[in-house]
Amino acid sequence: MCVQYCLFPSKKEENRDHKRVDFANQEGEIDSRHGTKIAADAHHKNKTKTVKDVTGSVSSIFSFPVPRGPRTKIKRKFKGNKTLARSKEELNSEVFDNYLAKVWESFSEDRKRSFAYMDGLWFSLYRGASYKDKVLSWIDKKNIFTKAYVFVPIVLWGHWNLLIFCHFDENLQSATGSRCMLLLDSLEKIGPRRLEPDIRKFVQDIYKVGNRPETKDLISRIPLLVPKVPQQKDDTDCGNFVLYFIKLFLEFAPENFSMEGYPYFMKKDWFTFEDLDRFCENLVR
Repeated sequence: MCVQYCLFPSKKEENRDHKRVDFANQEGEIDSRHGTKIAADAHHKNKTKTVKDVTGSVSSIFSFPVPRGPRTKIKRKFKGNKTLARSKEELNSEVFDNYLAKVWESFSEDRKRSFAYMDGLWFSLYRGASYKDKVLSWIDKKNIFTKAYVFVPIVLWGHWNLLIFCHFDENLQSATGSRCMLLLDSLEKIGPRRLEPDIRKFVQDIYKVGNRPETKDLISRIPLLVPKVPQQKDDTDCGNFVLYFIKLFLEFAPENFSMEGYPYFMKKDWFTFEDLDRFCENLVR
């Protein structure tokens, strides 16, 4: 369950997991939450890797949709006796990326011109020595320094978060001072700022591979903001929340993000569970 894997493990569990997963040295990486064998080369080559998803089905990652087991439905009640039912299941990385592509395609090219997004596995792959350079080269091709906003989905310890780079297209010495990073977490009680050291190292390396003129000191001072967003009430919804965060941010992000206007629409009452359910129902249609 999401909460179980998000919390820091005990020493005994840590030693046991260390034997099972070595992010730095293995040729692949296992996400214990989603049960997915991460094979970075498969993302950019036509090689087929056999994996098991959360249902236990054996399938090929990135080659065709993962066969899913029986879907468990839940119903939430709202005022006016309205009810909505939707799938109550965890999103593995392949399903998440398929849904993200669907969200992305729902917007006009004109609206998307100032935005970009990264693959859902890139951040976790970056943390492993075997694929760090490859991930950075893929990011370099995204030309993120020409975009006002860049979405970086993060899945670690079985939990999805959303990192957003704001105005990385500006010079760090710009008088507007609008460049910043946003970290949106639907399970804030587990401490989203535990990701900050990895995020800052990630950003430093992105600037380096992009041959940017900004100094390391300037880059280290880019603000990392954690707005108070709606929180999930179960242990499986984190992926759905991140997808909805992306969808709404694409809709309402200002042309010029400013610290004076923060947090804008990103507040605890940003949306309701009914809104989230409707969004998820549309995704699976």
